[in-house]
Order: sequence, then C-alpha cells, then structure tokens
Amino acid sequence: MKNLLKITLFALSCITALAATAHHSAAQFNLSIRDNYVEGIVKQFEALNPHTVIVLEVTDEKGTRDVEFEGHSRNNYYRSGYRPGMVNVGDRIRLNAAPMRDGSDGGYVLGVITADGSRF
Repeated sequence: MKNLLKITLFALSCITALAATAHHSAAQFNLSIRDNYVEGIVKQFEALNPHTVIVLEVTDEKGTRDVEFEGHSRNNYYRSGYRPGMVNVGDRIRLNAAPMRDGSDGGYVLGVITADGSRF
C-alpha cells in the first residue's frame, strides 16, 4: 500500500510538472517595440486558443521566406473585431508585431490590417 501511494504521488507530480511547462511567457518578444510592421502573404492563419498562429510569406532585404508569428487567443481577437473569414490563405496582410528579442524572424502580433483595410 505504501509503495502504491508513492507511485501515485510520483505520477501526479510528473503530470503537474508537464502542465506547468506547457505554458510559456512572452519573454522572447521585445514588447517595448510597438510600431514594427511586417507585410506578407498569408500561408497559414489559425485563430486558436490559447494562441493564434500566423505564417506569412515575407519578401524583404533578406529574401523571400515563411515567417511564423504568435498572437493573442481567438477570443481576444474576436473582442478586438476579428470575425472568421477576415483573413484567408493567399491574402496580403500587414501585421504590427513585437519582434523577437534575439533578432530572429517572427514576433508577437499586436495588430492586423487585413487585405480590405479592416483592423483587429
């Protein structure tokens, strides 16, 4: 009985540790930079919970490549004006995104300007 209790407690602590590592902070994003606009063609747009994923095909001085951005949850986007169908694969959109602190591609979406000029 004592061993069963120890095994059960160990298993529960492992599960709790996994859940704790599943969430991450925004420490990798430089949120002090607020006007960093990136324009590109939507390759992927997933308005999900807990975080939205947007992949843009970006062309700039570094060349053409796919860049992944993370954003607020779907319900936060919805409260700021997003509605399903506003962003589609193939659309040219503009993002205001806090860049990565290490200078790599990507960032945290602060705002979206859609192909028709709508904002959320």
